[in-house]
Amino acid sequence: MLDDFDIAEEVRRHPGIVAGAAAVIAGVAIGALLLNQRTGRRRYEQLMDRLDPRGWIDAEALRRRFDDISRGVADGVETLGDRAEELGDDARHGAGKWFKRGKKALSPSRRRRYAKAARGYAHDAGLSARRYADDAGRYARDHAKEGGALLAVATIAAAIGAAALESRRPDSHVRRIAKF
Repeated sequence: MLDDFDIAEEVRRHPGIVAGAAAVIAGVAIGALLLNQRTGRRRYEQLMDRLDPRGWIDAEALRRRFDDISRGVADGVETLGDRAEELGDDARHGAGKWFKRGKKALSPSRRRRYAKAARGYAHDAGLSARRYADDAGRYARDHAKEGGALLAVATIAAAIGAAALESRRPDSHVRRIAKF
């Protein structure tokens, strides 16, 4: 009779009884943990404070740092635009000198046309520089968010690893909490 007993089959036959028994055992364990704690600051609260990742990282400092980075990128965009404008001016000046050196004198209308084309090239270069800088800023913000998420996951993994290492020590506080 005892050889025919299969635990998995009994659980399949009586799922409500198994779930109820598991709930009762979990309730008894939680009750024992709560009733076993002493007055004052409780061990459970101490453990939860140690495992709370919000206290590990200064999120406000990280937020300020990322704001500084985005502000620096925006300032870089302005500097890049000014530099593109200066390069356009230099190109326009060089083109004017090149056309003045030729054997034939340029007519004023042709000179205006060349100057307009040079301004257009400078304008287009400035727009491209601004667009590239905006893309770089967007890329930096996205990677900052991903980095924050990875940092949170790494912190949680470190907390789990620290709890596992501490539970192996003979004078472990984690092991004492588990023994109620």
